[in-house]
Amino acid sequence: MNRMPGRLGTLVARDVMSTEVLVLPEETTLVDAVEMLKEHKHSGAPVVNSRGHLVGTFSLRNLTGVKRNQTGGENQKEVSGVESGIISAAALEKLMKTSAAQERVVDRMTENAPSVTENATLIDVARLMCDFHTHRIPVTNSRSVLTGIITTMDILAALVHTADELTE
Repeated sequence: MNRMPGRLGTLVARDVMSTEVLVLPEETTLVDAVEMLKEHKHSGAPVVNSRGHLVGTFSLRNLTGVKRNQTGGENQKEVSGVESGIISAAALEKLMKTSAAQERVVDRMTENAPSVTENATLIDVARLMCDFHTHRIPVTNSRSVLTGIITTMDILAALVHTADELTE
């Protein structure tokens, strides 16, 4: 566990996470997931099972064609028109007309995605974001139940607020 000096070093995931989280039940269809993400202006969300346990993450990038499985192999499935986590209206319309429309997020999600517990230090969360090139880290309790999410904006806000406190 890494610590930073001062107040910034005392912050843990619980202190900066958002508790209102858009979650995708694992049985959600791709079309419904994309609609939910667009409606909330998100590019991705945690995927949970019926007990609320985190089972993976799904982002619009998961529509770009490659799903990595637990053994490191890949399954090729492609929806063109999705780049850098943004889906065009034409790509969404095309998706709705394909057999992929009824695939479930569990079929395309990133399994074993990084997550942290509520007591993870802010620096450990930031390090995970850098290591996995992700903009969101789900937060779970000791029973692996999703309790929140931390985004890059949450990390930046904590940094700015801490810096502001030092200048006051």
